[in-house]
Amino acid sequence: MEEFREFSFGEDDYDTNGFLLAVIDDEIIGYGGSHVDKARIEAGKDDAWITITVVPEHRGKGIEQHFMRFGLDYLRSRSIGTAQRWAFGMEGWRHDISLEFGFKDVRHSFIMVWKEKDAPKVIPPPEGVVFESIMLKEASDEVIKQFVESFNESFADHYNFAPTPVDRFIKWRGLDDEICRMTFAKEGDVIAGVCMCEESALYNKQNNTNIGWADILGVIKSHRKRGIGRALLSEGMRWIYDTGKDTIYLGVDAENRKALGLYTSLGYKVHTESVSYKKPLR
Repeated sequence: MEEFREFSFGEDDYDTNGFLLAVIDDEIIGYGGSHVDKARIEAGKDDAWITITVVPEHRGKGIEQHFMRFGLDYLRSRSIGTAQRWAFGMEGWRHDISLEFGFKDVRHSFIMVWKEKDAPKVIPPPEGVVFESIMLKEASDEVIKQFVESFNESFADHYNFAPTPVDRFIKWRGLDDEICRMTFAKEGDVIAGVCMCEESALYNKQNNTNIGWADILGVIKSHRKRGIGRALLSEGMRWIYDTGKDTIYLGVDAENRKALGLYTSLGYKVHTESVSYKKPLR
């Protein structure tokens, strides 16, 4: 919840009119609504995500439906053309509420997992390419800007992608409990690709786990098919492993066959499958 607060309540385009809290005896038992992301609208997208969370013991009492109606009405009041939802796994109440309100299954994604006894093999980058790494907390605004611009460029042709504002990563830098490292693949002064990995410190503390995440892996289109992505990811995996983590996760579009091939070749396996839903509002 605290991390979500940093990325929604702290956003300049966050509108408190777009969300509701469900409260019983001063205890918050649910949260729902929709946040219109200005960056996506400016990039030509005409959509927004509806978020609904209800504690298990209060589900099935109509709270989810109330949140959903409220969120859809809010998006219509903002003249948004499409409502989107993401539902973890392949079944459960998040899927049920989406289908109940006419959302359609439009895309699937995988969470993939690497878990081996031996350290991941580090694959060297192609000749002429070097890696430069810096911890996110130590990065200047200018370095973060370079990273985000390279990330946006490398993902420009990915499904449903819209550029991420630099300020969002600067806020991420300010989260006290996260330990993230950014890596640049450079050919001379030119950035060819980027990778960001994290120790998932907050999650591990709360759940008594020992995992890390490969959050971002992107290669600029003109530098692809040279092994840069494979080398970047293998080096990031080794950094996570060397921090003492025994499990590494990453997310991928289920229809991105090239990425799936890369990840499976490095020892990843599909852990869970999830669904993205959409509902036209016009």
